Amino acid sequence: MENERNNGTNFTSENEPFASKPVFSNDPTVYEDPKKQSGLGIASFIIGIIAVVLLVIAIVSGSSFTDQIASTELPDPSAGRVAFQNAIEDLGQEVLVSMVLAIFCIFGAGLISFVGLILAIIGVCSSTRRKMFSVIGIVLNVVVFVGGIALFFAGISAIAASAV
Repeated sequence: MENERNNGTNFTSENEPFASKPVFSNDPTVYEDPKKQSGLGIASFIIGIIAVVLLVIAIVSGSSFTDQIASTELPDPSAGRVAFQNAIEDLGQEVLVSMVLAIFCIFGAGLISFVGLILAIIGVCSSTRRKMFSVIGIVLNVVVFVGGIALFFAGISAIAASAV
């Protein structure tokens, strides 16, 4: 009789997740601490904000550069490369500084946003941490990375269009 299954009683193992527990139990209740934020996610979020700031600096610097170029009379490209370079040098150091600043900011924003994107993806894959900052970091870094590439190609196409 002892080996027979008793259909009326509820025999459950301790490993079943939906098994009924006795009301009065001597097992202590285990409280789990809330999940902490992912450090990689926070780092990717901060990197994304820095990349956005660099991209804004690049846009402002690049627009000042293009405004100064557009307001001056450049020689015809058929006159030769030396004449074009001399005309750019005559504009002054402010134009060259804004151009170099814009280029460094675009490439810098792209590089650190790529690093931030990798950190954010690693942070999202963590199962023991919260994922909010990692998801925001992914969004920010992808927008900056794609925006930087688009801004770079828009600038190249604008220069090519004005040279023709």
